[in-house]
Amino acid sequence: MGMKPAKNRSRAIFEEVGVETPKQMPVAPKGGMIDARPKGARKALMLWMVSLIVLAVLQLGLDATPGFGIAELDLVQPYTGLALFAVWALGALGLALSRRLPPGWGMRVAGLGLGCLLLAASDPTPISQLSKALSPEPAAEMLPQTGALPPLQLLPATPPTPAPIAAPVAAAPTPQEQVAQAADLVVAKINLAKTTIGAAPFSTLRLGLAFALVGFAFWYALLAARTEAALISARRQAEPGLFGLATGLMHLSFVQLLVGGLVTGIGAGAVFTDWPMMGGAWLPPDLLSMEPVWRNALENQGLLQFSHRVLGYLLLALGLFALIRSRRSVHGVTRTAFVLATVWIGLQAVLGVVTLLHGDPLHLRLAHLGGALALWLFLIRARFLARYPRVQSIRGIK
Repeated sequence: MGMKPAKNRSRAIFEEVGVETPKQMPVAPKGGMIDARPKGARKALMLWMVSLIVLAVLQLGLDATPGFGIAELDLVQPYTGLALFAVWALGALGLALSRRLPPGWGMRVAGLGLGCLLLAASDPTPISQLSKALSPEPAAEMLPQTGALPPLQLLPATPPTPAPIAAPVAAAPTPQEQVAQAADLVVAKINLAKTTIGAAPFSTLRLGLAFALVGFAFWYALLAARTEAALISARRQAEPGLFGLATGLMHLSFVQLLVGGLVTGIGAGAVFTDWPMMGGAWLPPDLLSMEPVWRNALENQGLLQFSHRVLGYLLLALGLFALIRSRRSVHGVTRTAFVLATVWIGLQAVLGVVTLLHGDPLHLRLAHLGGALALWLFLIRARFLARYPRVQSIRGIK
């Protein structure tokens, strides 16, 4: 008994052959997959970075002129580095516990924490106060009163042989004493480093560390201000040539900053107060007079001021070259950023010459330091926009 053939479905007269049914239709790709990924608390992250920048700038100002002549700020100054590290720790802990840290930010946050810890540990005042607070106070020795003394007895003709005294067994230090000993060791190492390299180079290292923290925090704040999709889209339109020039300007300005810190630290700004000459000559006298030769790079006032001037000229020349090169950029915001950076280089150079001609007074020195900080931020912003430009269209900036 044979099986009946399956009946074929009759087709309509005008039905096209090969048209897929709705279940067979290809699924259209969905956009916004990058934005659908966890973005983290980017606004909270940006505010955290801004708070770190404010505390680092406060550290810079108090280190440049302790307390500004105000006794209350003199008491605050040793604890600004500790407050900086505390704000970092609270922010990192909050983002970690809430799991709102954006993907890929772990190493960035850890690097910032290491810098904050080094800046806080470079001032031994809070650590020494912690050691004093934890160290046990020595017991006061009570002398017996005269009326409580026993009556005198006659000594025998031959004194007895004293019994051997057993050596006292040292008690194990308590955890509190161990922390105090560790704090004393840290303070001793910091003072040894300060004595070895000198007070001026040590304060210059603190200055450079604070500027580096401000730079990294500002870069991360710029990153957090945009979404991940916007950063990826902008990265495709990056300008490597401008980015390289901005990187060179940023590094050269950081070296200039360190040399300027040494010039201020050893009082070299008030030695040669003429410009463009130095003591009536193009080269200062006794340029390499110290022995060994490497000491001149840290202590020779003439060599340090001459190096500071030459680096300023190089920075100005490279800034003008970057300005000319940035005119080819198709992004208006990037061009404006390089214009601002180059103009500020020129203003900072003029302010440096004015400070020099007036013998490096305190108010001009502080203004010069503030100008260096503003220039540092302008250069970092120009570098960021060369890497992640803001795309412009007919309707405006995206």
